[in-house]
Amino acid sequence: MHTVDDDLSKRQAVLETVFGFSQSDLVANQSGELSAAQKKRVSSKHYANSRFAWVAFTVIFGVGFLGFCADMLRTGTFGIHSLSVYVGVTVFFGLILWGFILYYRNQMKRTLWDGKIFPVKGRIQLFTMRHEKLLHRYFGVDDHRFQIERYDYFELLRQSGLAGQEAIMYVSTPRKAIQSVELKT
Repeated sequence: MHTVDDDLSKRQAVLETVFGFSQSDLVANQSGELSAAQKKRVSSKHYANSRFAWVAFTVIFGVGFLGFCADMLRTGTFGIHSLSVYVGVTVFFGLILWGFILYYRNQMKRTLWDGKIFPVKGRIQLFTMRHEKLLHRYFGVDDHRFQIERYDYFELLRQSGLAGQEAIMYVSTPRKAIQSVELKT
């Protein structure tokens, strides 16, 4: 026999899978706090993103340096002016990247130290929007919407029948991110 409670628990399990939270995380969020596991995930995600940004920066400007060297060999000129322009551009973009990383690190630290969780009550909305030839998928409750990067997760949410379901979404501040979602009966 298939009951309403079974459907609710299956849908709740889908939310836990997509947004990566546990029942103990949800309990902490209901009291307005991040759980220890969520704090660790927020921190780990920030540092992984920072590492990726620096690796991408290094690859892009490393390839640029190889191109710069190849052009010097091709033309047979070695200009201190050209080298200083390359170094200047690299330093300029490195400082911009560093600024972004520091800004997001500050947001992450504020979220971990004095950040709170606020509840957003309403019906779950699942929708797509086109932005310049790209299709973006969103999960929302009330007027708060968050992009779902993975297509398979969006499909899992859609196929589980969550659209229109009453829920409370717990969002962290100041770095706004979904920490957990609780379905209401």
